[in-house]
Amino acid sequence: MLLNPFSNILRASLLAAILLGSNAYCFAQKSPHRALDMTAEDKSAVASELISVVEQFVEAGQIDDPRGRSKFLAAKVFYFGHALTRQQAEKEIISLYRRWPTRKYGQIEEPELFAIPKKRDVYKVTGVYEYELSNFNEHLSGKSKITCVLERGHGETRIIGVDENLVGDSTKYYHD
Repeated sequence: MLLNPFSNILRASLLAAILLGSNAYCFAQKSPHRALDMTAEDKSAVASELISVVEQFVEAGQIDDPRGRSKFLAAKVFYFGHALTRQQAEKEIISLYRRWPTRKYGQIEEPELFAIPKKRDVYKVTGVYEYELSNFNEHLSGKSKITCVLERGHGETRIIGVDENLVGDSTKYYHD
């Protein structure tokens, strides 16, 4: 199959089904737990922080050190449909880097942020970005929609879930 190296990316988004269910609330919506202890400025700062973490995670995929990406992951993470440790997820990242040694990622376009109901300090960030991957004479490009679930606490923010899906007809594969 043409996109076999991306079988993990093409996997159905179990992340959303398991962690989010069908009821995700927009961050701007009032939540009984957050409305009492967060001002509009606090919400804005948290939103910026969460989106920044996802942007940095995507951007870190351009460097050759897989720890650049894995440092954003929690010790246990739901990674592309599988419950893994950070070290196991790092091995998956290494596999992607071997398959596609040259990687270029664009900025996340119009990220969306949602607070997870009944999960204090857990949020979902989604967004679309462009990618260009190459391996000698093989090239893959297009857009991907990333979904990250993040947890804030103990002075840090970690990704506890990550999944991606290629965007429709945007994918282009060619061989020189």
